[in-house]
Amino acid sequence: MVLAVAAAMGSAAAVQQALTVRDRGRYPAPGVLVQVDGHQMHLQVRGAHTGGPTVVLEAGMGSFSPNWYWVQQELAPTVRSVAYDRAGLGWSRRSRRPRDAQTIAVELRDALREAGIEPPYVLAGHSFGGLPVRAFADLYPELTAGLVLVDASHPDQWVRWPMRHAAKILEVSQWVFGGLGWFGLLRALNLTRHTGGGLPARQAAELRAGAAMPGYAVTEARQTRLWSVSRDQLNAAAPLGDLPVAVLAVSEQPIGGELLTALQHELAELTEMLASRSCKAPAMSP
Repeated sequence: MVLAVAAAMGSAAAVQQALTVRDRGRYPAPGVLVQVDGHQMHLQVRGAHTGGPTVVLEAGMGSFSPNWYWVQQELAPTVRSVAYDRAGLGWSRRSRRPRDAQTIAVELRDALREAGIEPPYVLAGHSFGGLPVRAFADLYPELTAGLVLVDASHPDQWVRWPMRHAAKILEVSQWVFGGLGWFGLLRALNLTRHTGGGLPARQAAELRAGAAMPGYAVTEARQTRLWSVSRDQLNAAAPLGDLPVAVLAVSEQPIGGELLTALQHELAELTEMLASRSCKAPAMSP
């Protein structure tokens, strides 16, 4: 029985690997690939550079560059924008470095530099992506022209969440999904079928293919594991001063709405120059 189970797992892993190779052939990187600290990173650049700041788009947890398709489509006529994939997600290969907010921000700076995309930047971070863009602004204030926090995660949200050990539960679930991915069970159980809803067919398929690849959820688990490190980094960050910040937050949350709304208001108090807007829209991913 043990040999049979081992053989079945080996076969499943081999099939998953073959399908991963197939998907990489079906969905080649649509943007540019650069080398950062020994690993490949992917950036999707759209719109002509007109002399103003470039908008840099940081996706939320469980997502990568195609999720910004509609935003880049709207910006393209007037603004140059860059949607990129954090290391280990999408077309960016896994990094050996830790997945805390500051390390992610350093890798982003290096990727932009390698791609020849000069500052200044307006950085927009959705959900978890709000942590590294805030770290970027703290590490590189001279490169940062503004921040847009799109339903962004608050560094303190898990220590203030009413359910105990919520961050650990999230991390464990991501490790479990990572294990399922290695053996092709995410594909077999069709667990990525809702990924990319509302996007064009091509971009939705790219997101689903990326979510089914081995290591995808493992990268997210590594980010969650170091959330407390990211929290300490951001809570020790220098004040933003008069840096322009726009905070966009959904007005209806299915879980923890009162706390999440309060946390968004706290993000709105980070700067002396604020454009705050409440968007009545469904909640998005962490």
